[in-house]
This record gives sequence, structure tokens and C-alpha cells, in this order.
Amino acid sequence: MTQRRFCCIRTKGRKLNRTPMTDSGAGLEPLDGEPAADIRAGLARILASDAFRAAPQLSAFLAFIVERAVAGRGAELKGYTIAVEAFGRSTDFDPQSDPIVRVEAGRLRRALAQYYAGDGIADPVRITIPVGAYVPAFERVEVVPARQSSSLQPSGEAPAGQLQQATSLGSPPEDEGLERRRARRWPLVAGLALCAALLALVAWHGGIVGREPGAVVATDQLPAAPSLASSSPAAAVSMRGVQTETLLLAVTVQDLRANPALSDDARRFATFLVDALSRFDDLLTVKVPSPGQAVPGGADYVFELMAQPVPGGTEGFGRLRSVRDGRIVWSVSSGRPINADQSDLPDIARRLATRLAEPFGIIHADVRQYGAPEPMRCVYEAIDVRRTMVTEAHLSARRCLEDLVARDPTFYPAWAQLAVLYTFEHSFGFNPLPEPLERALTAALTAVRLAPSSARAQQSLMAALFKRGAIDEAIKAGLVSLARNPYDPDIMATLGARYIQMNRPAEGLPLLEKAIALSAGRPPSYDFFALLGAHLLGARQVSRAHGEFLGGGANPFTLLGRAIRAVQTGNEEERVQAISALCELFPIFHAQPRLWLMRRGFGAEVADRIVKDIGLAGH
Repeated sequence: MTQRRFCCIRTKGRKLNRTPMTDSGAGLEPLDGEPAADIRAGLARILASDAFRAAPQLSAFLAFIVERAVAGRGAELKGYTIAVEAFGRSTDFDPQSDPIVRVEAGRLRRALAQYYAGDGIADPVRITIPVGAYVPAFERVEVVPARQSSSLQPSGEAPAGQLQQATSLGSPPEDEGLERRRARRWPLVAGLALCAALLALVAWHGGIVGREPGAVVATDQLPAAPSLASSSPAAAVSMRGVQTETLLLAVTVQDLRANPALSDDARRFATFLVDALSRFDDLLTVKVPSPGQAVPGGADYVFELMAQPVPGGTEGFGRLRSVRDGRIVWSVSSGRPINADQSDLPDIARRLATRLAEPFGIIHADVRQYGAPEPMRCVYEAIDVRRTMVTEAHLSARRCLEDLVARDPTFYPAWAQLAVLYTFEHSFGFNPLPEPLERALTAALTAVRLAPSSARAQQSLMAALFKRGAIDEAIKAGLVSLARNPYDPDIMATLGARYIQMNRPAEGLPLLEKAIALSAGRPPSYDFFALLGAHLLGARQVSRAHGEFLGGGANPFTLLGRAIRAVQTGNEEERVQAISALCELFPIFHAQPRLWLMRRGFGAEVADRIVKDIGLAGH
């Protein structure tokens, strides 16, 4: 027999409406009159907030389920209906293989909690989504002035400016004392939720939040996010005594004022170079002293631009020098004369900047070889985990970064890299701690809040969203990241890989191939996803060519790529060896290869294709 509970909206003891609800929360009768108007007004306030205005998918989800519940059609709110009618999925949508509704429901619950802890703290009607269902619940909330509520405060507890008394739909009068006690806890809950509220973005992804940073703190977990009141870098350094700065690169231009034409050529080239270098702001701080001025104090490297006139234009030279020991790290010269009117001058400068500044480029290769100063050592450790894919390296990098953000929570490059390391806990089982994807999203949002214009922060957000199943919004973050730094091969490769995992190889492969052309020290994942993208497109020769660069080692992307390539070349021994090595690293791979792939972000179609092609169908 189905149990029922009766829900109503109350205001100062007066019932506005009484709606029977099943124990799953499905509305059986429509709401009308004042209750419906109040609920719709509350919905309108939520949808007009910054967070929901910038999150169209969440807004559509919330509006859909609220209107269905108000109309008495709550019984229709199942995963399939929401996916097809609210999210526009096709009619062959399978809730078991596509978790989009469950994922978005979790995001919506957190977004609503954040809203009511911040902008909506005084809203008279609260909308919630009970866990385990998609049907919203509604409650009236009274605002009690502080002077009236002071008698309700426990001894020693400071009175709040406002208290909210939330009366559940259907709470009987004898439960009002319980509701009043719950209401007294709201100021404390709001205070704890403030950290999460501060993480709200003012862009399209503003409605997606993780749990409050403080809620996941443990020995090896995320430190609490800073409050905005004390988040300036200078304050953080003075309080914690750690110099949290990226590498400082000075770009100097030879004094050519005696030759105005030559000076113009050099200055224009330097302008494009510095613009591209500055996009790598998580790794470098770029300074450009005026001609004749000394190198800025504290510089780690100097890139010296020189030029001389030659027939037909200017011949340029560049030299990277380590300030610490005076070494000439690298030098380059133009292979042909250049001039200020040359159409490909910007591309030449930008390619040079990429070679110098990309995460696996010349500057950072030198830093790795000769030792990185604090705090960049932690950042490099995290970046290098993607090349080694070794659990011990992951643990070391995570601890290093968590210690760094504990000392200075304003250092956004550390938060961005932490977000990626946390996704590895979920994807590869590296040193797992509770709720890695919650921590990943919190870290990524912290990076975005601290550096709203940073490409790397958006890249970390893409990684966190993608692993949480918010595919469309992950791609959107990736496109924002690429727009902010279109010269970073790591961003190109990451976005390209996401396209390929979702069976969109025609979009992903060109990004991967461009990234490979720009990054000599790249991790194996670049070549693997290029191989896979070409394989999905049926370009077997191109796919095999990318497989030539995979090399050896126990990187899971290398092993999976070798298995695909072995099938292409008919090398059964190599296929067996690669699969055996993957099974040894990840025992679940042999028993449930499709599940293993999907946990690492591969869509169902791509996972099925890989499993079939490497001969594991039926496992």
C-alpha cells in the first residue's frame, strides 16, 4: 500500500494549500491560486540570479520539474522524461548508460543550497530536490527580526541579523517547535556555505558548484578556500611567509633607436611575442624593461631579442639565458629576412612563444633539469604526473600542492593542477580519498575565481566537469580556455581528447595534430588520442603513424594505444602484451574493459568500439 504524506505551504500558522504527495514526492494534484503564484515567483527569483542565469541547463531542469509539480504531473518526473523533454536527448535515451539526469540533479541540489545560503537567504519560499527523486518540494520560510529571535539563541551564541523559520510543506502545528530549532541553525549553515557561495562564477558555468571546501578537509584533502576579505596575494604572503610566484621571464629588446626602421621591426615582433607568452600566466610572469634598462630583479630567465639589417629586411636573433647561473639555455635565429609588413610575422612570434612557454617547452624543460624554485616545483610535479602516470608521483604532487595552497590559498596555478590530480583519483584510482570529483570541481572553481581570465583555470574546469558527466559545459569551458590561450598545445590536446572520447573525432583530431606539432616533450596521451581519433575516422595509415610515437613504458594511454596499433598491424604478440600489462595495472580492465574505459571518460560508443577492436568483446 502506498503511503502518503500531506504537504502544504504555511505562513504564520495559516495553511495556503494542501497537496497530497506520494512518498516519492510525486504531486498528485495541481496547485493553483496563491501557492502556485508564490512558487512561481520563487522560481523566477532563482532563475534571475547570476548563478542560474549563467547556467542554462540547470535553469531548464529546475523550471521543467517545478512547472510539472505545480501542474500536478510530478509522477511524470522520471529520468527518461527529463532527459528527453528538458535536456533535448533523443527518444532512444538510455538512463542506465547516460547518467546526465543524475549528474545534473546533484548539481542542481548543490546550486539551490548555494543560492539559499547567499542571494536567496531571505526568499519566502524555498524549493528543494529531495535526494533519490526528481520531484521538487516547497516550503514557506519566515524571516524573523533579530530582536525577536534573540530569545531563541542558545546560550553564548551571537544573535544573527535574521533567522529563517522554514516550515515544511505538510509539517503539522505540533512540529513547529522542531522547525523553529532548525531555523536557528540556518545562520550557521549559511556561514559554512559561504565558501561555496564565493566560488560561484559570473560566467555560464556559475550554477555548478561542489561542496564547501571546508567540508572535505582531511590529512590529504583540500584545504579550505580563502575568504574574499583576505585574498590578496600580498596579504597571503605576509601571513604565511611563502613567496608564491610563477617563474619570472624578462624579455629584452636590443636598443635599436639609432635605426628607426630596424627598431620598428623588432618592436612589432616583440609585441606579438610578449602577448603570446603572457597567455601562459600559470607558468610565467612576463616583464619587458625599456631598451637600456636593467633586467628586473628576481628574474629567473631572460629572453634577449636582437636584430641586424640585411638585404630585404631584418635578421632576428633570440637567446634564452638563465639568470641564476648565466647559462645560455637556447638560441634561435630567423632563417630568412623578416620585416614589419610581413604577413606571417605574428605567427612566427607566436610559434616562438609556444616553444618557450608551453608546459613541456624549452623553459620548463630547463627548470626540470636544473631544479624548480618554490612554489613552481609543486606545479611541475603535477604536470609531470601526466607523463609518468605513476601513483607515487601523483601522491607526492598532491601533497606538495595541498601544502602550498594551505600556506597561500590565493595561488591559483596550484588549485588548477589540484583539480586535475583529483580527477586522477577517480579515473585511475591513484591514492583515492573520498569524493574526488567534488574536490576536483571545488579546486577548479577556486582557480577560476582567483584568476577569471586564466586559460589554465578554465582548462581545469573542463577536466572536472567532463569527469562529472557535464559534457556540454565541459566542452564550453574548453572552448573558453582555448580562446584565452590559442597557443597552448596542452589546451588543444585536452579539448581534442574530450571530443574524441565523445566520438567526435573530426573535431578532435585537428586539435591533437596541431598540439603534437607544437610540443616536442608532450605526454603519451597526445599521441594516443591522435591515434584513436584517426582510427575512429577510418584513417588507418594516419593512426598507425601516430602510434609510432607512443614508445614503451607503463602509461595506460601508451598501452591502450599499442593494443590498437597491434591490431592494425596484425601483431598479435604485441596486442597480448599490451593488454596483459593493462590488466596487471588495472585488474578490472580484463573483466570489465567497457566499464574501465567509461570511468576514464570514454563515451559508450567509443568504449564499445575499442573493446571490439582490441578483441575483448564479451568480457
